[in-house]
Amino acid sequence: MRAAIVSVLIAAGVTLAVDQPKLPLAQEHPIVINATAIIPPRAWSVPGVTEPLQSVRDRMMTDKVATLKLRPGRYMFMTTAFSFEFLVNLDGKLDYRNLDKCVEGRGTAMLVVKCRVSQQIVP
Repeated sequence: MRAAIVSVLIAAGVTLAVDQPKLPLAQEHPIVINATAIIPPRAWSVPGVTEPLQSVRDRMMTDKVATLKLRPGRYMFMTTAFSFEFLVNLDGKLDYRNLDKCVEGRGTAMLVVKCRVSQQIVP
């Protein structure tokens, strides 16, 4: 019965939508951002993905863990006190440079910002 319906649809010139796998650079990966160690809590942003730091509504705060859908590429984590660059690879895993004192999560899908505001991130 199913084959008959498909044959009729094809004969009638109806196109069927078929789920095709996305290209690796188009895949969105869930990346968890945990910046709860930043005390006192402050606004943070990943430009181009979240609301800007100046936004008064729907902005991200460091007192809550958040999950972002990110495609492979380079991103910036920003607060009003510091910022740093991180990379999401094709497998949805994180990488960053020389930030091991303040950031954890290399090779995983969870970015943990463990520096407090009084500490400096020096790449």
